[in-house]
Amino acid sequence: MASNRRAEASETNRLTEDQIFSLLSNRRRRDLLRFVESVGGESAVPAITDHLAQSEYGGADVSASQRKNVYVSLHQTHLPKLADAGVVEYDEQTKRVALTDRAVLLLAYCHFDPSSRGGLLSRLFPNGR
Repeated sequence: MASNRRAEASETNRLTEDQIFSLLSNRRRRDLLRFVESVGGESAVPAITDHLAQSEYGGADVSASQRKNVYVSLHQTHLPKLADAGVVEYDEQTKRVALTDRAVLLLAYCHFDPSSRGGLLSRLFPNGR
């Protein structure tokens, strides 16, 4: 996928812990990553916008202003931040987003469930504390 926004860093540079937590600190970015993964690793921005707006605003009856709010924040903030970190390729011309290999690490954090039985944290804190 041709991209207008790519990370300056080479693929050998790893994301730091601070970068990972900064990227995942926003729920909309986490939901974006999960959605794009769920549709095969690539999606159009309008589809991402619709999914996030419906998720955030409670269903299919999303107003145009709510949809625009999500789209603008994706276009101006979230997609550039993820692209600059090399987590996604974002083609601003075609409005397509594709996950990169770096997204795997962030998705691992997104899918981590500390309450699942058998995990390290559940053994360390069996009562959820």
